[in-house]
Amino acid sequence: MKKRLQSLTAAAFKKSIISSFLPENNALLMFTIEGVLFAIATNIINNNNNLFALRLGATDAQVSQVTAIPQFVGLLVLLPIGILTDRLRNKGLMVRLSLLALAFFYLLIGFVPFLEHYRFLVFLILLSLSMGPMTGYNASWQAYFSDVVPFEKRNRVLTARTGGMFFINVALPLVTGALLAYSTELSYKIKVHQIFYWFIFAMFLLQVVAVARIKGGVTEGTDSLSLTHLRASIKDIIKYKPFIKFLAGALFFYVFWQADWTLYFLGQVNYLKMNEAWLSYAAIGAALAQFVTIGLWSRINERFGPRFGVIFGNLGLAFCPICMMISTSLPGKAGMITFLVLNTLANLAFATIPLNLPQYLLSVIPEKNKTISISIYTVFITLSNAIMPMAGVKAYQLLGNNIHAFRRVFLILFLFRIASTFQWYLSYKSHKRELENEKQISGI
Repeated sequence: MKKRLQSLTAAAFKKSIISSFLPENNALLMFTIEGVLFAIATNIINNNNNLFALRLGATDAQVSQVTAIPQFVGLLVLLPIGILTDRLRNKGLMVRLSLLALAFFYLLIGFVPFLEHYRFLVFLILLSLSMGPMTGYNASWQAYFSDVVPFEKRNRVLTARTGGMFFINVALPLVTGALLAYSTELSYKIKVHQIFYWFIFAMFLLQVVAVARIKGGVTEGTDSLSLTHLRASIKDIIKYKPFIKFLAGALFFYVFWQADWTLYFLGQVNYLKMNEAWLSYAAIGAALAQFVTIGLWSRINERFGPRFGVIFGNLGLAFCPICMMISTSLPGKAGMITFLVLNTLANLAFATIPLNLPQYLLSVIPEKNKTISISIYTVFITLSNAIMPMAGVKAYQLLGNNIHAFRRVFLILFLFRIASTFQWYLSYKSHKRELENEKQISGI
């Protein structure tokens, strides 16, 4: 039974990839290529920014700022970009402009090591400024995607795109980790980081080309950019209960997921003593678990809808604190090996987060003022992302700044993530009852 399920999952994913090359599936093919290019860039960013900051002389507290401070810049541009994007007849223009701005900032970041005493400060400033177009890209991409891809095809297109991104996340950390671990010389490692950032610049430019080749997405847009229009739009959105309920649940989920983003990295480096190679092994194990299970979760989505899988994605994330507590209780290499195994298992359902949450969001936003709705959602998530990584580190410091405080923080996060899992379950059951009631009413 297990082998049959695996073969069906592999066959479904293979079929979706092959069919993507047919002419009528331009959106599936180009969104997949665009996603792969974006995954290459963001994988290098996410796996190396903290390491780069440490090599520029950052403290633990400053490392948390690398994650948190850029989010505040994103907050400043989200609503203006949302209003402007809603006004565009083709939202792909905002996607391309955001990518061009990202390319520019990462080109500059590559030159930061030449600035000697000011290099960490300039790195943090440029990284913060880059978050403006990054959040603009995320908000406008979701609106553009919903304009191009009809509802019934979104799961298939997102499966192909997310599968390609997960494949990159499996292969790329092995290469980047090996390059960084090749020498122990700090000057060598910094040069490799510089090459990474210039490579990211090239990936974003290629992504612009890929987005430009996507067909469709032309809409009427809106006519107003006034504050009056914005206030009226927000009032309409607040009255739309499906969106508000989802926003509340998503925010509760993100708050206690984002709280350990810096602590998780510090635990690997400071307590488990993992070097670049071991960090890449952990990233590869997690990405491999995501890659091999995405076909299964896609099929589950087709049957049960995106709300169902999110429950298991959240449950997997609840297992991550347990993984860290157990691993840091073991000595030396045993702790690293245990972490590698448990962290991989915790990611078996993670594919539902990037695959299901965008579909869930797009299913509960009003068609009118679509991008503004997405921007409001992103504002709250970004605000949480700006605060919670620093809050997690602060809680760890207040509780004692030692291994016992570290484990206490992760125990607290485990309990909140279990509560978040339960609220997704209640949301799914509630939605299921609503659908059953609608069927009964329509049958009368």
